[in-house]
Amino acid sequence: MEKRFHFRKLLVSLLVAASVVVKAQTSVDPTVMNVAGKDVPLSEFVYIAGKNSEVNLADSASLGTYLELFKKFKLKVAEAESLGMDTTQSFVNELKGYQEQLLKSYSKDSGEVLTPDKIRHIEQNYPEYKHLMQEYRDGILLFEVSDREVWSRASSDAAGLETFFEQTKQKYTSGNLEAVRGEVIADYQSWLDNQWTKRLADKYPIKVYWEVLKKLTK
Repeated sequence: MEKRFHFRKLLVSLLVAASVVVKAQTSVDPTVMNVAGKDVPLSEFVYIAGKNSEVNLADSASLGTYLELFKKFKLKVAEAESLGMDTTQSFVNELKGYQEQLLKSYSKDSGEVLTPDKIRHIEQNYPEYKHLMQEYRDGILLFEVSDREVWSRASSDAAGLETFFEQTKQKYTSGNLEAVRGEVIADYQSWLDNQWTKRLADKYPIKVYWEVLKKLTK
């Protein structure tokens, strides 16, 4: 619970700090991929890439690496949605609270009443607002579903951890699980995540629009 609270608090702070008000340069926003029946606009793909200084979309190798990570991210969000994690009251309340906080950063008057018309104006004229909301929403879902499928499971599944250790103990400095428990749990989490991601790739269809993607490297 404490880990979840600190993660979300940090996420809110970072996203609000990043909300630099810049108007859209173009209304054209092609679909770069479809994950589990949901279109992903190119602007979102590029926006998330811009948060990582190691990603160079003009370089085909860097683009390819980022594409695979982005697909895994969207697959996990799709799984969270299929589990109804985006419909819980706690999720709805948290997202609403963040929205209210974020909208204030677009108002010159801290006491201004944000009417529905004002909110629509922001949504239509400041595309980064939409990206920030999407990023925060997906970030919460990613955290929750990863905690369920990987982090908490790796810590609580004693039998699974023991089996994993027995199968991989040759790589550790000790044959005693307790002596290397932290390292084994970290490796078990990575293994669980890889296996889970493979299952998601089989479960949800992904279509990449390469003609759109390739334009980024030109």
